[in-house]
Amino acid sequence: MDGRKPLAGPAVETLTAGERLLLWSFRSWVSGPGHRPMVLREFGRVFPSEEAGVAIRGLDRAIAAIAGHARREIVHHPVCAQQVAPDEQAVIAVFAALQEERVDLAVRHAAWLVRPAGVTPVVTAAAALAHAMIENDLMLPYRPLSGVADDRQPAVVLHH
Repeated sequence: MDGRKPLAGPAVETLTAGERLLLWSFRSWVSGPGHRPMVLREFGRVFPSEEAGVAIRGLDRAIAAIAGHARREIVHHPVCAQQVAPDEQAVIAVFAALQEERVDLAVRHAAWLVRPAGVTPVVTAAAALAHAMIENDLMLPYRPLSGVADDRQPAVVLHH
């Protein structure tokens, strides 16, 4: 941390149900193994049993690809934070672009987060969860990002 004030992104309360689920799942999953059972339970509740496994594998693989190929430390807020960090916005944007079948936009956002070798693994893994979310009416509106390239950092960092 460099002592700069965290970037204030959009408020979590302004997000759709799908965006909140994805954001909470992302934050919980990267917060460590102790939080993962909550995500598994929530996915089991939200998705039909035959889709829950596909959805959780998509989340796990997307996060693993981001962590394994990150261009830099990926910054995220704690699970209960009420603002969305720029890196979190970029992660949501990858999934939202895929829901709109805008692979070009998904690739651009993934490329901002990860090195070239990681773009395809991130987009491929994210597609599985993005489509499972569509099937369950969990839409992610694509929102153009502002300030994404800003290097100021919120509180928590996903190390690679």
